[in-house]
Amino acid sequence: MELEIIAHRGFSAAAPENTLAAFAAAIEHGADAIELDVQLTADGIPVVIHDSKLKRTTGTKGKVFKKNLSDLKQLDAGAWFHPQFSGQQIPTLAEALHSASGIPKHIYLDVKTNGDWPDIAIANLLDTILTRHTEAKCVIASFNHQFVAQVRQQDSGQKVTIGYLVATRSAYKSQLPKAAAAGNAVMMSEYRVLLKYPSLVAASHNLGVDVVAWTVDKPKHFQRLLAIGVNRIITNTLLPPSAQ
Repeated sequence: MELEIIAHRGFSAAAPENTLAAFAAAIEHGADAIELDVQLTADGIPVVIHDSKLKRTTGTKGKVFKKNLSDLKQLDAGAWFHPQFSGQQIPTLAEALHSASGIPKHIYLDVKTNGDWPDIAIANLLDTILTRHTEAKCVIASFNHQFVAQVRQQDSGQKVTIGYLVATRSAYKSQLPKAAAAGNAVMMSEYRVLLKYPSLVAASHNLGVDVVAWTVDKPKHFQRLLAIGVNRIITNTLLPPSAQ
C-alpha cells in the first residue's frame, strides 16, 4: 500500500494546531491526510480543539465543554503560536471539514468524549460528515471504545470508517477483534507499541484491518514502520518520502 502521511492536528509544526491555517498548510505542503481533534461545546456543537482546557492554545481559563460556541468563537487560537496567526479561531467541525476537503486521502477525527456523548450528538456528528459528502474520507476514532461502538451502531451501513485508538499492547489486543467484527475499521496505535510488537501489524492485516501509527517525527522510525507493513503514519513534521 502507498505511504499515507497524516498531518497531526494539521501541519502543526508550521501553523497553530487544529486551526484552518494548519489544515491549509497541510494541503499546501503535500500531506496525504489530516488528523484533528473534536470536542462538544456546552450547546452541543462539535468543535476542533485538543485540550479539554482552553489555556494552552487560547490563553483563557475554562473548559471547552462548559462554553457555548459563541463564547469559543471570541477566543484567539493562533496568537500563542506566532503573532502572524492572530485571529485564528477554534473551528467548528463543519468549518474544518470544508477547509480539509481538498486533502487527497483521509480526515481522521480524534474524538475527545469527556464522558458519554448522547445519541443525538453522535447523530449530529454523522450528519455533519454526510451532508458535506466527506464520509468516504472521514475516520471517526476515539480512546473511548464505547463511543466508537455507538458510532458504528448508528452508522450501520458502514459509510464512515471507525478507528480504535490504543496506546498499549494489551489495549491493542483487546480492541483488534472488535475492529475486525465492526467492519470498515482501523487500528490507530502509538508507534512504539508497533515497533516493539510487530506481530500486531501482521495480526491486523490477517483480519483485514489496516493500521495507523502515531505520532512519528524521526526518519528512522518511518523506515522501521514501513518495514513491518505500516503505511499510514501521523506526523507533526510531514517528512517527505525522500527522507524516509
